Amino acid sequence: MLHQRTTGLTPQQFTTLLTTLTAHITWAKPGGRPPTLTLAQGLKVTLFYHRHNLTEELLAEIFNTSQPTISRTINTVEKALEKALRPLEQSIENSLKIPGSLVIDGTLIPTWNWRSLGKTNFSGQHKRAGFNHQVICTLGGKLLAITDPVPGARHDAYAFKHHDLQK
Repeated sequence: MLHQRTTGLTPQQFTTLLTTLTAHITWAKPGGRPPTLTLAQGLKVTLFYHRHNLTEELLAEIFNTSQPTISRTINTVEKALEKALRPLEQSIENSLKIPGSLVIDGTLIPTWNWRSLGKTNFSGQHKRAGFNHQVICTLGGKLLAITDPVPGARHDAYAFKHHDLQK
């Protein structure tokens, strides 16, 4: 499979993330049954789930396992990724103090809430439900911060002011 299109990462980025993840997770319990999925497959499942908004049932079919296994895998990998990536986090205030020009742009993160047509999470511009996040990066593309979500029906300008990014 093409990593870039399916996971959003290049093969090198995927391998680096997998190596980092290995230090923060005990995948196979000593003396226990071997896991149905390898750690690499578990990471792929988690990335597929978040990048393509796939259901756990579909992922179970793709990876030839059960839905509960997919659910446990996603939860386990998410917790380990949170630990592994925590040192990279920095506050929005610190991100805005970095010298030079910054790029701040809004993006809609889709959700499965189809019933929200006309409600607070429905973006008329994108014709789907989701949450608006402001992404802050350098002109070179280095990600600095991502804001907390605001309802998808809100414009980027509202989110910009809401998070007090005009400092």
